[in-house]
Amino acid sequence: MPLRETDTDFETEISEHIREGLEAGRNTKYRVFMCDLHLPLLADESAEKPLPCQEPTEETTAVSAHVSVRIRTFFKQIAAAYNETEDPPASIGIRLIVQPQNFAQDVPWCHHRRYHSRRLQLHNPEALPDLPFVSSVIIRSRSYGGSDNGEDIRPLSPLVPLQCLVHLPAVQEWIAPWLWERPLPAAVPSRVMREHYSWPWEGPLRDARHEFGAAIMNQEKHLCGKRIPASLTRVSVHFWLFLRLALDSQSMARPNLIHPADKDPVSIGLCKLGTQLTLFDVRAMVTSDLFPSPEAPADQQWAQMRRFRLEFHPLCPDGRWYFVGPGGEDPYDSEQGGYKISDTEHYPRETDTDEDNDIDSEYGDNPDDEYDYDPDMFRTEPCRERVEPLLVAFAKSLTRDNMPSLEDAEIFTHLWWFPDDKEMEKYDLPFKKGHRWGVKFISGRGDEKKDGDAAAAAPLVQWQVGGWRPSDEVLSLFESLGRQEWLDLEWNRYRNTMGCDLLGNSESSPI
Repeated sequence: MPLRETDTDFETEISEHIREGLEAGRNTKYRVFMCDLHLPLLADESAEKPLPCQEPTEETTAVSAHVSVRIRTFFKQIAAAYNETEDPPASIGIRLIVQPQNFAQDVPWCHHRRYHSRRLQLHNPEALPDLPFVSSVIIRSRSYGGSDNGEDIRPLSPLVPLQCLVHLPAVQEWIAPWLWERPLPAAVPSRVMREHYSWPWEGPLRDARHEFGAAIMNQEKHLCGKRIPASLTRVSVHFWLFLRLALDSQSMARPNLIHPADKDPVSIGLCKLGTQLTLFDVRAMVTSDLFPSPEAPADQQWAQMRRFRLEFHPLCPDGRWYFVGPGGEDPYDSEQGGYKISDTEHYPRETDTDEDNDIDSEYGDNPDDEYDYDPDMFRTEPCRERVEPLLVAFAKSLTRDNMPSLEDAEIFTHLWWFPDDKEMEKYDLPFKKGHRWGVKFISGRGDEKKDGDAAAAAPLVQWQVGGWRPSDEVLSLFESLGRQEWLDLEWNRYRNTMGCDLLGNSESSPI
């Protein structure tokens, strides 16, 4: 198997990281231990027998085993160091950083090897020791050059962070800067790179979402017979990543990631997770099932929630879009949602084919065609029948009975006007502009604590939706929450991709 381990002394390296963490925080009650998870080098078997284009499953399994050994070693050495130190900290944070995939040669001859859709698994998660002194955990990937196209990134199964969490019985905070989801193909000029090498395979993408939802809904079955600790109250979880100006194509067919389930597994999983949280920062493809129903039992409400923020993707997980073009343009629209995922067609191949050779030849003849791809970002108008159910569910969840401690909550997305040349001819609109679209509820209860006044400030609903207005029925729900304020759109105000998340943590970027 073409794998070469370069960190054969990893146990000593991990021990050194832990020792440095103890020394650096000697005079503090909180310390952070970091662990770089190096991947094995991929190497040609020989000059005559290079790496095949496609990675076989057994190779992915071997890389999973490599990573699993190091995670278990990290946990065990933290436990040993904590128990042996004379002055242990009151609590610690752990940071697991998965390094990019490297190669024995400069780059592989086939770029299929630089983009991975299969998720690495944590083998024998039940072998992790419990760490009752850990209060914060981050598991993230480091990329080269700030790319969010997935180049040289080995995605982990979303089960891995959850399998670690259940072994941290006093954990209070989980930050996931990126759960390795790529909803759309890479926005790169080359057709071969875009449609073949970097293509996010639909099957593994769907399976990861279903694994995540199933694990939260039935924790003891999927998480080593354990449950997510009740001490966890602060979560920032970003499924997809944004590090660049959006250059996606919004005119291609997308898969239905919910089928064969009736409801989106990620949305219902996050809804259940929210029942124990006070701070919740989400970036995900979701449906209205994310929000607790007012008719649900009290233990299914977000009764402890203090602050909530959702950045929803303009693409629905069923393959349809929340937004359409200015003239109602909505290619591939269907009541059934996007195309169904096949068990054969939509998974990475196990062996090379003649097509792989043709693709490599085409890319070799024209690797950097700057004129092969025109971004098509035209979805700027809300599709009322899809957006309003999301808004309704959000509004109904915000009542004082359901969230008595809530200070503020918002849902938003980012829209871009960057259509291809043919669409540009139809409209007299500024080129390449973006803005934030959403609604925010401010309860005023936080002001009561700050000012010491007996009465809280009047609740406020802030809309930033341009000239669009919700239907009277939807608007009445928000009017029952407080005074309405309509804010102007802020054009070309791009998000701060390196900024802090809702939890006030600078770990919102995987770099």
